[in-house]
Amino acid sequence: MRRLLLLLYVWALALCLSGCGMSLASDRHDAEKLLLIQTMGLDREDEHLVMSVSSGLGPDKEPALVMSAEAGGIEDAIARLQNYSPENQLFYAHVQYLLLGERSADQDLDSVIQWVDRSPTLRMDTDMLVVKGSARDAVVDASEQATDITQRLASLERQARSTGWTINTLRQVAAALAEGDGALCLAVQTAPSEGRVFTDEQRSDAVVPAGYAVLDQRGLVRFLSPEASLGAEVLTGGPSGLLVTVDGCTMELLDGEAEVTGRFSDGGAPEGINVRCTVRTGVLEKPLRDAPSPEALDAALSDTVRSWVSQALACAQEDRCDFLGLRQAALKNAPDKEALDQAWRELFPSLPITVTVDGRVDRSYDLAE
Repeated sequence: MRRLLLLLYVWALALCLSGCGMSLASDRHDAEKLLLIQTMGLDREDEHLVMSVSSGLGPDKEPALVMSAEAGGIEDAIARLQNYSPENQLFYAHVQYLLLGERSADQDLDSVIQWVDRSPTLRMDTDMLVVKGSARDAVVDASEQATDITQRLASLERQARSTGWTINTLRQVAAALAEGDGALCLAVQTAPSEGRVFTDEQRSDAVVPAGYAVLDQRGLVRFLSPEASLGAEVLTGGPSGLLVTVDGCTMELLDGEAEVTGRFSDGGAPEGINVRCTVRTGVLEKPLRDAPSPEALDAALSDTVRSWVSQALACAQEDRCDFLGLRQAALKNAPDKEALDQAWRELFPSLPITVTVDGRVDRSYDLAE
């Protein structure tokens, strides 16, 4: 009887192990049928939404699968793309970059955020960028046999993070919009590689930073100029690593910070905002002749940064959109913070803003020093 029970036990265990093996093999087989989508682009064309996707290069440098479909909404577009997939099930849980074309950023921003928030696959911590022009053109034109849009965006992300530009996620954008102030999102645009890249297999369009896009609950408010974008970065992020030219000298911004305070009358009425910025740089290259003195360079740097910051502030007041997040700092010491906080949207556009900048060239990298 003991032998019989032992044999039955071993037989049952063997069946369990066999089942596990079959399950693992089945899971692996199912996984092999999934094609991971790594970049998604959305555009608005009249009443239709256009979704463009790229799978990224394969493990053996296999060309990316790049597809586009027009539909009434996101879910419909996903279904249509699946119909045209050569053989695999398209899988969206690993999307790294979400690109919104200009018109989609203007008209679909809120619905896109809500859809991602409800989606069981796409993540709110996906990096989001706004394309000047069409997201479809960016996805398609930046992809060829040896490269694709995902690879180019990954390169851009490494460059951006090392030079101080901020790439926000969908969650960060949604949080800023929920607070009612507005949000910044890095803008990109495609640029022809002809005349700059001479390798045949890598002549697809480049994807380059194009400053910041300003977003609010209405959608896309504007694209900031390069100078205003630098001002916004000084006010919000600390632009370490950015290269700028001042008085003929090429400088690297080592660090920067901004302090915002409010001015109030004796009766507690807001009278204005003070913005004080400190920026340190290192000189990488000087003119061969007539290089400015250190004092003159400090003054020129201060004037240049003041111009950047003033342009960014002017855009915020003109658009009635506090995308620079001044409200909390400006009202921190307000006598009646709660009342002024509620009235901030009406008060902000007309408040006088005083900008002072302390620009210092701390390092010249001269061998003689």
